[in-house]
Amino acid sequence: MRLSILVVFAVMMGAISGIYRYVVHEVTSGQSRFALPQSPQLGIAGPIDLSRLNLAPAIDTKEIQRLNAQAMASQIQANVRRMQDMSAYTRNPVGWHGLPPH
Repeated sequence: MRLSILVVFAVMMGAISGIYRYVVHEVTSGQSRFALPQSPQLGIAGPIDLSRLNLAPAIDTKEIQRLNAQAMASQIQANVRRMQDMSAYTRNPVGWHGLPPH
């Protein structure tokens, strides 16, 4: 009984494998069995130029410099506060509240 089930299963797997190899061969051969309808031309003469649409905002170099300076000043202030906290912690670690500064 088990042998017959095994034989039937092996035959089915062989058939599936053969079908798979046939389909792969047909797909990769490049020869189509039927003609697919071609889509109509859109009438575009050349590539689309997206730069004419003006989708991107103009880049203001003064504004970028101001934002960079503001970010740098904010980072410097945060570093100064952290150094002050570290200094206060080293002077009096017992009186420090919370975790020590990192």
